[in-house]
Amino acid sequence: MRITGAATSKNPYGAGSPVTVELSKLFARVALGWFLLHQGWGKVLQEWEGGPGTFYRGDQFQNNNPEWLPAFISAPYGHALPWAELVFGGLLMLGVANRMSAGISTVIFLSILVAWLDAGNLLPRHMLMIYTPLAAYYFFAGPGRYSLDAILSGGGRR
Repeated sequence: MRITGAATSKNPYGAGSPVTVELSKLFARVALGWFLLHQGWGKVLQEWEGGPGTFYRGDQFQNNNPEWLPAFISAPYGHALPWAELVFGGLLMLGVANRMSAGISTVIFLSILVAWLDAGNLLPRHMLMIYTPLAAYYFFAGPGRYSLDAILSGGGRR
């Protein structure tokens, strides 16, 4: 099983797909990756200005941290989340290590959804209702023809 490319798609790099379909995949993947990268960047800036653990100790994380979640899980997650959003958002934008970056992005979105629901923030959470399945789509379908994974593997050629 490859860590890059697609999990199950017969044609993860879009060879033979119409250009308009592949451009749509590209624009949606870049927008999704940009959102995640942008969210991570804001949190990483907090860490740089306030020191390591600033995001984890801050209200943004603590007000949404479920009480039932043990500290041995929430603490490492809270420390890693800013960096994970930044790194995997960037990888998703570029279409690099697509399966890993899309899979981890899906888990990030799902975990935020669970935390927000537990904190009493009821649906509709429109961005999570769109971003979570979109990230899962890229995990299963692949990044498309216009991605670094496709270019590096030669898989986007007709």
